[in-house]
Parts: sequence; C-alpha cells; structure tokens
Amino acid sequence: MKLLDIPFNDRRRRYLVFHPDGLPGRLALASTTTTEAFEALGSSRFFLSADRQILAKVVPDKYMKQQAPLKWLLRDYLEKRWLAQTDARKEFTSLQILRRAGLKTPRCHGWGISLNPGNRNASLLLMEHLQDARPGVEVFEGQNEEGRLAFLDRFCREVAQLAHTGYAHRDLHFNNLLIDRDDHIVWIDAHLRRLPTQNADQWPALKETLRANKLGGEGYRRRAEELLKGSYLDAFPDS
Repeated sequence: MKLLDIPFNDRRRRYLVFHPDGLPGRLALASTTTTEAFEALGSSRFFLSADRQILAKVVPDKYMKQQAPLKWLLRDYLEKRWLAQTDARKEFTSLQILRRAGLKTPRCHGWGISLNPGNRNASLLLMEHLQDARPGVEVFEGQNEEGRLAFLDRFCREVAQLAHTGYAHRDLHFNNLLIDRDDHIVWIDAHLRRLPTQNADQWPALKETLRANKLGGEGYRRRAEELLKGSYLDAFPDS
C-alpha cells in the first residue's frame, strides 16, 4: 500500500494505491491526444505519465453530490470509498483472472482510491501503456472477409480459454481488445462474471455474451457462436 500525491494536468490529487508495482518515485499524469482517443470509446477518463509508460484510468462518481445526495452518499462515498468497491479494484481483480487463464493483459501497476469526498474521481487504475497497439475493432474492420473470420476465430478461442476457468466477459466486444506490435490480442477494460456451476447452464450463459451489435453484425455473431461452441465444448468429450 502506498499513498501518492499525483498531479493530474497540474492539479494534485491524493490516492491510496494498493498492490503498487513498478511505480516511479514521482508520478505525474496528463491528458494527451492518445488519452482523448480512449475517452471517446467510453465514460472513463484517461491520463498518461510524462514518460508515456503508464496509463491511468479514472472512473468518476456515478451521482452528483448536489443533485442526488443520498445516492451519492450510499454508493459513491460509503460503498466505493469506504468499502473499496471501486471499478479500479474490480478491474484489477479481473485482469489477474485473465492472466491466470493464460490471456495477455497490460501489466498492472496498482489500483487506487481517493477518500476525499471533494474528488469526484475516486477510482484509479494504473497500468502499462502499450505503445503502437491498435484497437481491436480497428484491426477487425480493416481486414478483408478472410482476415475478419481469422480474427474472429482467434477471439473465440480466447473467450473459450477464459470460460474453461469458469468466467465470462460481461461486455464482449472488439473495443475491449488491443492488438500489440507482435499481433497478440491484449485484453483491456476487463469486467468478468462467474459462469454457472452446472455444466448444462454454462454454454447458454456463454452464448448470451455474443451480441450482434458488438461483433460487427448478425452474420459475425452467428459465426462467433459456431466457433465459440466448438472451442468451448472441445473440453467436454461427452458433449
């Protein structure tokens, strides 16, 4: 555990950081054109360290203190800050599960929490900035049909690999992937859930994670279902 006083665009904020790993003695973060591109894909905010080695993901409070004081108090202050149920902690845990499943993720430098009620950005995740990596959706859409199907096959094999450890991704789409300079799939924005304990219930639950609007259309969703079913059920000889 480490207490860090971090400048964000020259405004200092204090975070209690858990599992610090490979952090510099002094860390300063700033917005860049790179972080703006990440922010365009979701609701989180992103910052880069001065040496461009560390990417910080910040999740703001869900509620405004002035507009919904009771909801803010119960969820954003008590649950997230004092019970440490932040997005950063959950994502840090999910990234560890992905790694144990043999999937590639960015290196985690730790997760942090701000107990200051005046700081709306209570949740902080510090991870490796993968330079030259490209968003999965950009790689997928930039290929011909043969390349897209090959990409989909790799993707489904890794989804099945995770499922064999008892987990599924809550929000399965190509924007949750990066393709690094060595053409490896790197899993980011990890939000996992456990699959049902009964084998008979696992495939239906896994199938539900495949959505046409997140996989490039119904045709690709159906193809993904075929590929995933084959990869997943291969582990069960009697299926």
